[in-house]
Amino acid sequence: MTATADRFGGTRGAGGGRSAPLPRSVHAWYGSGAVATGVFNTVPGLLLLIYLTDTLAVSPALAGLVVFLPKLVDLLVSPYIGIWSDRTRSSWGPRRPWMLAGALTLPVLFAAVFAGPPLEGDAAAVYVAVVFVAAALASSVFQVPHTAMPAEITSDYHERSTLNTWRTAFVGLALMLGGALAPVLQAVPDDAVAGYRMMGLAMGGVVLVSTLGSVVGTRRAPRPAFPHRTEGLAAQLRTAFTHRHFRVLFPANLLMATASGTMVAGVPYVTANVMGNPEYTSILMVCVLVPLMVSAPLWKRLSVRVDKRRAAGYSASVFVLGALGLLLIPLWGFPGAVLSSVLVGVGLSGTNLLPWSMLADCLATTDASGQRQSGVLSGVWSSGEAMAQSVGTGLLSLSLALSGYVESGPGEAVRQSDEALRGMLIGSTLVPGVLMLCCLVPLAFYRLTAEDTGEPRHRVRA
Repeated sequence: MTATADRFGGTRGAGGGRSAPLPRSVHAWYGSGAVATGVFNTVPGLLLLIYLTDTLAVSPALAGLVVFLPKLVDLLVSPYIGIWSDRTRSSWGPRRPWMLAGALTLPVLFAAVFAGPPLEGDAAAVYVAVVFVAAALASSVFQVPHTAMPAEITSDYHERSTLNTWRTAFVGLALMLGGALAPVLQAVPDDAVAGYRMMGLAMGGVVLVSTLGSVVGTRRAPRPAFPHRTEGLAAQLRTAFTHRHFRVLFPANLLMATASGTMVAGVPYVTANVMGNPEYTSILMVCVLVPLMVSAPLWKRLSVRVDKRRAAGYSASVFVLGALGLLLIPLWGFPGAVLSSVLVGVGLSGTNLLPWSMLADCLATTDASGQRQSGVLSGVWSSGEAMAQSVGTGLLSLSLALSGYVESGPGEAVRQSDEALRGMLIGSTLVPGVLMLCCLVPLAFYRLTAEDTGEPRHRVRA
C-alpha cells in the first residue's frame, strides 16, 4: 500500500481521500495486545512488592528499588526501540516484526520473575531484579511499536478513539486477569512460593496468546511508509519535547499512570491489614475492572460531545472521588469500599482510553519538514508509563517504610502497628488521589482537537 502524509499527518490514498474505515477485526486484535502489557504492568504492580517483602523476606526499601530499577533501564532503552522500529522496512510493516520479537520473549521472562531458585533476602532481590530488567525490555520491544500503530493505520480522529476503546476494554480484561485471577491462582497451593510459580506460568501463557494474537490479527491493517528521521536520539528527543501538544499530554499521563500504579500496589496491603481479609483483593479488583470495561464506550461518546481533553478531566475527577471514598474504609467498611472501587473503575476507564487516543493524534501530526516522530514519541510514552507504574509502587513502599511496616517470610504472621496501618491506607488512597488531581494542571494546556486535524467534531467511526 502506498500512502502519503497530509499536513496533519493523516494518510491519503492515491485518489487523495482519507483512508477507509478499518475492519472491526483489526480494531479488536489491535486492542488484544493490551492484555499482555496490562498483565505485565498489573501483576508485578499488585503482587511483586508483597512477593518480595512477605515471601522472599526482602526489606521494603530494597524491594521498592528492585521494582524501580528495571523501569529506569526501560526509560533509557524504549526511545531507541522506537527509533529502530521507525527505520525498519519489512513486508510486515515497520512495527509487527518488533512486536513478534516481544511476543516470543516476554512470556518466558515474565514467568521466570516468579519462578526463581529458593532464595531469600538480598540474593532473592538480585535474582528478581535481573530477570525483571530483561522482562521489561522484552515488554518494550512489543509495546513501543504497538503504541505507534493507531497513528499509522488510520487517519480518522475518532477512529483512533475506537481503536483505543477496544484497547481500554482489553486493559480491563488484563486487569481482571492480573488483579483478580492472579491473586486467586497464587493462593491455591499451601506453599506461597509454589503459588507464585504457578501464577507466573499461567499469566505467561496469557501474555503469549495476547501478543501473538495482536501480531497475526493486525496483518490486514494498512502499512503506509512515512519518511523516518535520520537524527540521533538526543536530537530527536529535543524535537519531541518541542511538540506543543505532546509536551503537556506526557506529564498529564505520567501523573495519571503514577496514581493508578500507587493504588493498585496498595490493594493487597489494605485488604489484608486494614480490612482484615486478603480475599477482598479479588472482590475489590472486580468492582474496579467491570466498570472500567463497561464504561469505556461511554467515555468515547462523551469525548465526541465535549472533546477528548475535557472528557479526560472528568474521568480524573471521578477517580479522585473514588480514592477519597477508599480513604474512609475504616468508617464505612466493606460496602463503602465496593462503591468507591466502582467510582475508581469508571474514572480509570477514561484515564486509560482518552490520553492514549490523544497520543495517537499527536503521533499523526508532522513537523515543518513533513516528518513524523511516531517511534521516538511512542518510546518516550511507553518508558514514561513503565516508569510511572514503578514510581507508584515506589511511593507506596516509601509510605510503608516511613510508617514502620515489618516484612516477613513464608508462614510468618506479623501484626502491624497502627501507624503502619495508617501509612498503607494513606499511601494507597490519598496519595494517588492527589496525584490524579494534579494531572488536571498540564491537561488544561492541551489544545489538539478534531478541528485541528481537519475532522468534524461529531464524526464517529464504528
